[in-house]
Amino acid sequence: MLVKRVWIEPEPEVAFDPYTDSADVLVEMEDNQIWQAHFVTVEYLRREMQLSLDVARAHKRALAPTPFLALETPHVIVEDLFQDTIEDVVDNLMVLGVFESVFEQCANESELPASIGA
Repeated sequence: MLVKRVWIEPEPEVAFDPYTDSADVLVEMEDNQIWQAHFVTVEYLRREMQLSLDVARAHKRALAPTPFLALETPHVIVEDLFQDTIEDVVDNLMVLGVFESVFEQCANESELPASIGA
């Protein structure tokens, strides 16, 4: 299966910084199937861990002041979210044969961001 297109979908409500943020990545294959995964930067993870520590410190009696991050869904951790980096990671995942264990296939068009249809 060959990759046809790759989209990076950052959070629309915030200014996007490819060094410190997260984004959904959508991949269209040559068979027109769309796959989605969540990519985050190392700096994003550090910031989220600091936030958990700040929350714990605000609730001294209920939470131990320990930075942590519990990831509920698969995340791809990268140094930056530039197009070239994302495309290289997608290629590597394909070559390693683990693309389908990281990316989830979108079942229908209602699961896609509006920008895909544009």
